Amino acid sequence: MRKAAALLAASTIALALAGCSSDEVTEKTDAAKDKASAAMSSVAEAAEGAQSSVNAAASTAAAQVKGALDSAKVATFTAAFKVANPDLAEGRDDDAIADILAQTCADIDAGQSEQEIVAGLESRAENNGVKATPDQAQQIYNIAKPAC
Repeated sequence: MRKAAALLAASTIALALAGCSSDEVTEKTDAAKDKASAAMSSVAEAAEGAQSSVNAAASTAAAQVKGALDSAKVATFTAAFKVANPDLAEGRDDDAIADILAQTCADIDAGQSEQEIVAGLESRAENNGVKATPDQAQQIYNIAKPAC
């Protein structure tokens, strides 16, 4: 784009110089410079606008993909939890099971050890007075960790 604008300006100046007096050349040269500058500004503004639009679209698409992956991970965890632990899932809706995942991920992000998290899952996964066994809690942790 810059080469084209420079070529346009140079051509305009050369044509102006070919058939004009000194004052006319100055006026036409200044006018050509103004036109070239305006054209370059318009092109730059259009390019910046297009780049902003592309950046916004890419950002939106990335957020949508991330949201879809998170939803898929939650759905996968919920389904696996229900299949592996029907006694702990009985009567719970998907949101309640998703909360177990969210709390487990928060514990992982907080830097808690696997042993601490698994021990906490025994109570966290409790349902109708039935606590998760240590094996169930470990299994829940193993399902949750990749989803985090």
